[in-house]
Formats: sequence, structure tokens, C-alpha cells
Amino acid sequence: MKFFKKAIALLLSAICVCFGTGGFALGAFTETSDSASYGIAEYIPAESSDYKRWTGSSNFKENQNYYIDRTVKITKEKTFTLPKNSKLLIKDKGSLVIYSGSTLNIKGELIVEPTATVIVSGELNTLENSAVNNYGTFSATKSSSLNISSVFTTGSKGITAISGKMNVYRAGAIVNHNRFTFGKNSDVTLSGKAICEKNGVMFIKGALVVTMNGSVKSNGSLYIYGRMVVSGTVTLAPNSKLHKENGRLSLSKSGQLFDDRNKTSLQGDFVDMTNRIEYPELSEYDSEPADVNWLGIDVSRYQGAIDWEKVKASGVDFVILRSSIGDGSDNITGEDIRFSYNVVEAKKAGLMVGAYHYLWAETPEDARKEAQFFIRTISPYILDFPAVLDFEDPSQQENLTNAERTEIAKVFLEEVRKAGYYPMLYTNRSWATTYLNMDELSDYDVWLAEWFPQTSYTDDYGIWQYTAYGKVSGIDMDVDLNICYKNYRKIILNGGYNHLK
Repeated sequence: MKFFKKAIALLLSAICVCFGTGGFALGAFTETSDSASYGIAEYIPAESSDYKRWTGSSNFKENQNYYIDRTVKITKEKTFTLPKNSKLLIKDKGSLVIYSGSTLNIKGELIVEPTATVIVSGELNTLENSAVNNYGTFSATKSSSLNISSVFTTGSKGITAISGKMNVYRAGAIVNHNRFTFGKNSDVTLSGKAICEKNGVMFIKGALVVTMNGSVKSNGSLYIYGRMVVSGTVTLAPNSKLHKENGRLSLSKSGQLFDDRNKTSLQGDFVDMTNRIEYPELSEYDSEPADVNWLGIDVSRYQGAIDWEKVKASGVDFVILRSSIGDGSDNITGEDIRFSYNVVEAKKAGLMVGAYHYLWAETPEDARKEAQFFIRTISPYILDFPAVLDFEDPSQQENLTNAERTEIAKVFLEEVRKAGYYPMLYTNRSWATTYLNMDELSDYDVWLAEWFPQTSYTDDYGIWQYTAYGKVSGIDMDVDLNICYKNYRKIILNGGYNHLK
């Protein structure tokens, strides 16, 4: 990258690209033995004298609370975000309708009073540390998409019915104190928690997948009419009830069922454990698409001090950080001086993070040494993007043959793979077409640098670096901009790479 920037002095305007992840920040959910503490069962009327009426015609403002007392519609292709420290109260007899093609993002708190209604046919996203408290009626039609990274509570008189697609991420929880239904058209992936409280009834009529990180705990009644596949855990409390009305509860190899009920209450509803192995292990990212359009950057110490919160807020989805640079000696000490800070702060801001090493080696043995140094440098950190070889130095171009360069790349990448990481090759179009035998490197994904409005490279690549002169909030210097086309987070998590399993 360093050489590539010097070699091609093209002053391209930063292409303005803004692609969403389709996913949301995943954080640790506080563990506690008191599941009731996740949600308040009884509705406590809000003191709303300082709330402002919201009609759906203007954006929300931070630190301002709002109410709806009539029918408000979010029409097609509109997006609203309720900020942190703000509340939206759907008052009794009021209703909020989110049409197909529209989006409501919740960073604060959405409250539905006992005779109020929310109908979602579009997209509802709750971000980490936000909340939805439903004491009325909340329904999501079959065209809806709900992404939950916070606590979604159905109160003691609330009714929730989900008929579309729902992802409950690791930071998310569904807490039911009354009646919660996954309809026959529902498609639900649970990587967080689902808790059915003592007086709660939960109906599963569609498909519910509980991933390896997901858990279901029932203190009330659980009715299974559809299909529930569990790679995580299901816990049935002593006085709970399980009814399998022609439904199916299946456990994968890692799935666990903890049945603490009194034997007199079992009524013969044991789960068939004989065919566990036929069900695949399911990670929390199985519901995500394989093909994506994520916006990313790559940085090194040359970008200086970076405000990672601003970077994330600007729409960037991932970053690949330079971790190290090697000289092929026996005493390699080339860690990027900003790597440790960047990797911690970028992860904290909610970005997907990978790392790259700029290679100086001119022999396979030196390439192996540099790979081992790279591995030691990145090993203390959690990476959910590839571990990349940056191969483009002019000395290697001048002094080596195609066969030698190709062998050096293979040695480095294989060393990374043997260490448990997902390896990737970064190089520019000139190198990929002239200086490497890419057929011999077909086992490895390519991150291609070609700084034009569109690439002319005809072979496969997973990431495209399309300019080195991007502008991103939080970074004072020019920065490389990239588009990622493959869901590497999903590939890495499901494949057990990067020591994440």
C-alpha cells in the first residue's frame, strides 16, 4: 500500500459510498440469575408533560422525549432514528405504523402504553443499550424485518406477534411477561436470550433457530407448533410447561436441554435426543447474507490519531489495520506503533476489524519468519476480518522472478492459515496480472487495489480498494476506501477461524 500510493499519483475525488452492514453492534449481555431484571412487567404511567408531540414529519432530536396520541405513519422509503437519551411514547389509543420500505432505528426507548398499537411492515432496528417496552399491542407482519440488539419487553398485559424475519443478536433479549407469538410465517434467529416469565405464554408457530450463543429460558408455558432448532441452550424451570403440538424441538450436536421441571408435570413431552448429530452447528451470523456491500478503510500509523467513534458514525463498517512490517531479519521488531491502540478502539466503536502485514521478505524462509511475527502481533486481539499479506514492494518486483514471488506468498499465507487465521492476499492489479502466478494462489481470497471508478480486473476478489484519497470523519489524513463483497465475518465465525470458536 505504501509503495502503491507512491507509484500511482492519481488525485481521484473520494467516491461517496455509504453501505449499511445489515447488522448491528454486538456486545456482552449482562449475566444475572434474576431474569425478571431484564424487563419491567407492570406498566408505570410516564410523566409526559415535557414530551413533544411527534407526527412523523420531522426528525427526532437528542435529549428530547416525544409522544404519539393518534395514528402516525412512517411511509415508504423514510428512515427515522430515535437518539440516545430520548423516548418515544405511544400513548393509549395512539398507534405507530411502519410501512414496508421504511425504517425506524431505536437508540433510546420506545414505550407502548396498554391500549396503544405498533404495526411494523418495514424495518425496526434496536441498537445496543436501547429498549422497547410493549404494554399494548405490537405486531410485525410477514414483510417486516426486526433486528434486536437490546431488551425487548412484553409487559404483563402486552401482546406481541411476529410474522416476519427477526434477528436477536448477542446483546439482545426478548422478555415476555404475557403473550408472545412467533407466527407461522416467522423466521427467527436467536443469538441472545429469550425469557418467558412465570405468567407468560410463548407460541412458536414458525421457525426459530437458537444459535450456539443463544439461550431460551421458560418459567411459564412454551407451545411449539412449528420448528425450533437449538445449537445453544434451552432451560425449563421447575414449574414451567412445554407443549409440543405437532411441532418439533431439535437439538444440534452442541445443543443442550436443561429440564428442571417436576417429574409429575412432564406428561410425556420428552425431547427426542436420538438424531442430534444430523443438525448443523449454527452461528449467530447464519442469518446474514453471504454477499454484502460493506464500506471499509485501511490505516496505519500514517493516518495519525483516529477518533474511531466518528469513523463508525460516518458509515464505515470495517477496518483493516496495519499491524506490522518486516525486514526478514532474525530479530523482527516491526509492529506498527498505533496498532494496539487502533485495534482496541476500533473494536470498542463496533467496527469489524482485520489486520495486514507489509512484507519485505525475498526468500521463503524470511517470509515464514515475517508470518510468525505477524501472528504473534495479532494474537492478543479478537479479529473478525481476514489476516492479510500486503505483497507489493518494489525490491521484490525488481529482484525476484514470478515463481519466487509466488512461492514467498504461498509460504506466508499458509503459515497464517496453519496458525488458525483466515488468510488473504492484498496486491495491486499490476502485480496480480504481471508479477504473480495467481492460479497457484487460488486457495486464497484477494483484496485488490485499483484506483479507478470501476475495476478492470477479471478474476475473483473479495475486497476492492478503489481510492487512496478518501475523506472520513474522525481521520485528518487521506485514507484508503474499500468495498467488501463477501461476508468475511460470517465466513470466519462459521469456519472457526481467528480463534473465535
